[in-house]
Amino acid sequence: MVPWLFELSSHKFSCLSFVKMGAKPATITGLSGTGDVMLTCFVNLSRNRTVGVRLGSGEKLDDILSSMNQVAEGVSTAGAVIALAQKYKVKMPVLTAVARIIDNELTPKKAVLELVNLPQVEEV
Repeated sequence: MVPWLFELSSHKFSCLSFVKMGAKPATITGLSGTGDVMLTCFVNLSRNRTVGVRLGSGEKLDDILSSMNQVAEGVSTAGAVIALAQKYKVKMPVLTAVARIIDNELTPKKAVLELVNLPQVEEV
């Protein structure tokens, strides 16, 4: 599993859904929003990135979480983000796959295969 895909997907969701809820795009794409995405994607200290890397290497979520001293917020919020995406009709295939992995409905390998076989669509 590529952790930065999750974070970029989450950031895309934030931009699209928050704008649909009335936010200004510059608020989300500003320095703090972009900085948070970059840290999560590329810095080993990111808890969400750590979970993604370890899931991708085959570890079980329960084992990963029990070995951590801090909370990886993405684990507990992925389902809520999917619910919001559905409410605002924002398609989030990568984040949906991540939520299914977290819920033990899909393996990371199968998720990647599903994602690369999705039809190409124009990005917003």
